[in-house]
Amino acid sequence: MVSAESLNFDVLQIIFSHLSVPDLASVLQVNRSFLAGALPGLYRSLGFYRNQAKRYPGVMTPFAVVTAHLDLAYHVQNIDIRVIPNVRVKLKAVPDPRFLSDCAAALRASDFLKSFTCTVGSALPPLLPCIQSKPRLHTLRIDAFLTTEQTALLCQLRELQSVTLENASSAVMDALPKWAEALKSTLEHLTIHKSTYLNNTVLQKTVEHLLKLRGLHVIECLRVSHVDVLTATERTPLLENLAITITDTHANLPRTSLTALKHLALDLAPFSLPSDSPGRTVPSSLLSSLLSLTRFTHLASLALRLPEREPFPEPVIEDIMDMHGAHLRSLRFMGCIVDISSLEVIMESAERLERLAISVPADDINTFSPVLSISSNLHTLIDVTEHGTHGPKSSLTTEPVQMLMDDVPSLVHVVSGSRLWTSRPGSWGPEARLERMKSSRGTGLWFTPPPEGR
Repeated sequence: MVSAESLNFDVLQIIFSHLSVPDLASVLQVNRSFLAGALPGLYRSLGFYRNQAKRYPGVMTPFAVVTAHLDLAYHVQNIDIRVIPNVRVKLKAVPDPRFLSDCAAALRASDFLKSFTCTVGSALPPLLPCIQSKPRLHTLRIDAFLTTEQTALLCQLRELQSVTLENASSAVMDALPKWAEALKSTLEHLTIHKSTYLNNTVLQKTVEHLLKLRGLHVIECLRVSHVDVLTATERTPLLENLAITITDTHANLPRTSLTALKHLALDLAPFSLPSDSPGRTVPSSLLSSLLSLTRFTHLASLALRLPEREPFPEPVIEDIMDMHGAHLRSLRFMGCIVDISSLEVIMESAERLERLAISVPADDINTFSPVLSISSNLHTLIDVTEHGTHGPKSSLTTEPVQMLMDDVPSLVHVVSGSRLWTSRPGSWGPEARLERMKSSRGTGLWFTPPPEGR
C-alpha cells in the first residue's frame, strides 16, 4: 500500500490544487511533505477583500505574511486588491500607509506574477512601479483614473495579454492607441468599462493595431456608440468575445463579420437609452437586428441586460433559440423578467445549456421548477433578482431550492446573492445543502464570458 508520505511531490500538488484555502492551511500542518506540497497552492493567489478589511489590522494581511517571509513570494502568481483600509489623517480618510507598504513589498518580491487586479483607484499609483519588470505578467485589471505621469508608467507594461481599464482618465485614453501599438503582438483581450473619455477616434485607432484581439468589451462608455464598436470589429477577424452598450435605438447597424464569435453581451440598461424613449423600453426589432449579426456564428454564451425589470420579448427568445439554441451553454438575463412560456422555449431548444442566470420567482417555484426539469444538462442556476430594489420580493430559501434539485436531477449548484446551495447525495435522493460562498474572491464583470467548464 502506498502511504501519503511517499507520494511524489507533483502528485501532492495536483491533489492539493482541488482544496480550498482553509483546507490547505490544515493540510500543511500534517507533516513536512504536505507542507511542501500545500504551500504553492496556499500562496499562489493573494487577495484583499471587504471581509478582510473589516478585521484589519487585527488579522495579518497576506501581503504582510509574504513581506515577513520573502521566500513565499516565489509561489505568488496572482494578486487581487478590491478594497483598501483607511486611516484618519487630520480628519481625512487616506489609504493605510502600512498596508500599501506591505502590498508594494510583496509585489516587488513576486517575480513570477502573472495577473494583477486593483480596483481601488487611490491604491494604484504607489503600486505601479512595483509591477514593472514582471516578464510573466499577462493579465491586468485596474481602476485607471491616472495622471499623465502615472499613465506613462502604465504604458511601460509591454507583455500583457489581457487588459481591463475601469473609470479610465483622459490621460489613459489619449495614450491607449500608442500603448495598443506596443502591445499588438501580445494583447488578446481588451475591456474598457465606465470611461467617459473614450471616443470613437481613440477606439478605432486602438483596435486597428490589435489584429490578434479575441475579446473586446466596451461597456458604459457613453461617448462611444454600439455602432462604433461594431465598426471596429471589422478589423478583428479572430474576435470570440464581444460586449457592447446600446446607446442609440435608431442607428443603422454596420455590416460586420462575427463568424468566430462565441460570447456576446448586450447592455440595454436604462442609462444607455435616450431620455425620450417611451417607457424606456427596448424595441424587439433592435434586439433582433443586433442578434442577426451573429446568425452565422455558434454562440456558446449570451448575456443580456435590459431596463428595470422589463419583460423580455418572447419573439426575440424564439429568434435566439432558432439561431443559437443548439450551441448555447450559458445564458444570462439581467434586470428583466423572463415569463414561463419563454423559459419553456429556452429549456426545450437549448439542450446543451449548463448555466442559467435569471430572476427566480421564489413565490412561484411550483410553476418555475417543472419547466426547468425539461433540461437534462442544466448544472448551475443563478438567481439575479435584485431584492429590495423594486419593492418587496421573496428570497430563495432551502425549501424551494430542494424542490428545484428534486425536479432537475442534473442541477448541482444554485446561487442567490451570497448563498450557495450544492446538491449532495442524501438518503432519499439529492439533498440541497447551504454552503458558504467563497467570499474571499472578488466579483467579476457581468458581461465577461463565464468560467470555462462546470
